[in-house]
Amino acid sequence: MNGISLPQRDQLLLQFFACLDAHSVSYCVLSGLSAENPEYDLDVDISAASGDGPLIAKLVRQFAQDNGLLLLFDIWSGTCSRAYTLVLRGSAGRVMLKLDIMAGYGSFRTGEVLRHAELARNRVYNGMFWTLPPQSELAYLAVRHVLKNDNRAYRADRIRDLHATVDMAAFKSAFAPVILDAAKAAAAGRLPEQGAALRRRLARYGKARMGVRRRLIAAVQETRRHLQRIRHPVGCSIAFLGPDGSGKSTLIAALHKRLSPVFHGVTLLYWRPRLLPTPGRLKFWNPAPEKQENPNPHDVVPHGRAVSLVRLFYFTCDYVLGHFLVVLPRMIRKDLVIFDRFLNDIRLDPLRYRMAVPARLLRLIERLAPRPDIIFALHGPPELLHSRKPELSLAETARQVDLLLQMARGNRHFAAVQVDRDIEHIADEIIETLLAACAENGGKPTGTRAGPRLSDG
Repeated sequence: MNGISLPQRDQLLLQFFACLDAHSVSYCVLSGLSAENPEYDLDVDISAASGDGPLIAKLVRQFAQDNGLLLLFDIWSGTCSRAYTLVLRGSAGRVMLKLDIMAGYGSFRTGEVLRHAELARNRVYNGMFWTLPPQSELAYLAVRHVLKNDNRAYRADRIRDLHATVDMAAFKSAFAPVILDAAKAAAAGRLPEQGAALRRRLARYGKARMGVRRRLIAAVQETRRHLQRIRHPVGCSIAFLGPDGSGKSTLIAALHKRLSPVFHGVTLLYWRPRLLPTPGRLKFWNPAPEKQENPNPHDVVPHGRAVSLVRLFYFTCDYVLGHFLVVLPRMIRKDLVIFDRFLNDIRLDPLRYRMAVPARLLRLIERLAPRPDIIFALHGPPELLHSRKPELSLAETARQVDLLLQMARGNRHFAAVQVDRDIEHIADEIIETLLAACAENGGKPTGTRAGPRLSDG
């Protein structure tokens, strides 16, 4: 824990630890807050007594309120663990705290392999926060190394260093024989041969510690947790609509880079989920893929009414099925799903999709089909957009801008964004809107989350 650096994020972390100390919370920081740790900027793992869980949840919310932080996620991430994600309000996600609070180390599958009381025994205060003593750190790293099949070099080096310095006789009296075997195997680099057998032994040991009654209770809790994650996904989906020249691709690339640390992952989709193949590829003669880049989007002849309706039904099926089989599973994993264009784009530019269907029908389908949490309507002066991409006429660009603003007006799923500004300012505005919407519901416990929504304003 030496050599800790103190950027803005770490200053907030130290304030949070001071808050825990002020309320006599028994905790230990499990992950190394050191600049030498390659995972220094990721989640901070903290072990705390299970009875302190409700108090910690209350303190996290109060801490966020007192320090101008947005509580984006309060996730029930395991039988005895919760994950919190906080960002500094107005920073567009640049200063972030990701806290994983757990009672010891284990899971529903492995049981209570290490209890908090064991890890916190003889815990060490380094002048800033409570850390693990060398003996407990060796046990924690070895168990984690085995259960997660973690072969990262810096963790293996730390295990070897601890194994060489810790009094193994005292370690043997403090921890179970299977944990001692895990520490020896990890230090000697024998996990490739013994890893599977050790994982099974650790799981049997952890489950035996829980007992039948607590395992049944944990099974009910785990089932409830999975059902809540399905019903209220913790991820988010957004889409970008706008005429050619509004900068959709540039903004999506910027958001992908900026938002990757906030979510577990970012999934990019062009127009639709693409669970179903492109209609052109289903032809027996001259199959053709769907074009994502079309230099002349209006140099086409629209289909007739009957073919247009069939294609519209086909694409609608892709949106409905794709939502449940492509988009929703990623949101359950806390991913951000970004659409470049969406179903509404047919009404905005029907000729691009060779459609000839009534606008009233399109509006009905837009209401019935699954939609993203937020649709960002990118608009600006038609002259500016036309100068960026002159493939379409100025009159057509102006028509699409007017229609897009009409679509956004009065629709709570839309957020209108002007694009006649610097790209960084636009990205900041979009991120702030997205994070505020996530915090509106994401800061609630998982069981009560209703999904990000924009306010009527």
